[in-house]
Amino acid sequence: MGLFSRKSKVDYDLVFREQYKSLNRVHQQARDELDYKVKESLMEVVVEKYRELLELIDKGAKQDPKHFEALKKNAEDELQTIKNINEDA
Repeated sequence: MGLFSRKSKVDYDLVFREQYKSLNRVHQQARDELDYKVKESLMEVVVEKYRELLELIDKGAKQDPKHFEALKKNAEDELQTIKNINEDA
């Protein structure tokens, strides 16, 4: 009976740190990638991961949302640049 009666609290700061580490790994892969089609796909993942981080901040992770919004904007700009390169190729 008591198996599902207790709600566990989510440590949003811990989840945030793990997600941020994952994002940084993918972002580094994108920077190291020589194929611009693959680079574009990786950067799309990076932008999505920034959206997820901002959602975690909204849910309670103790981080500065403006800082991560700026990082997301930079990633979006980088993605657009890569898309433009791919269109010209």
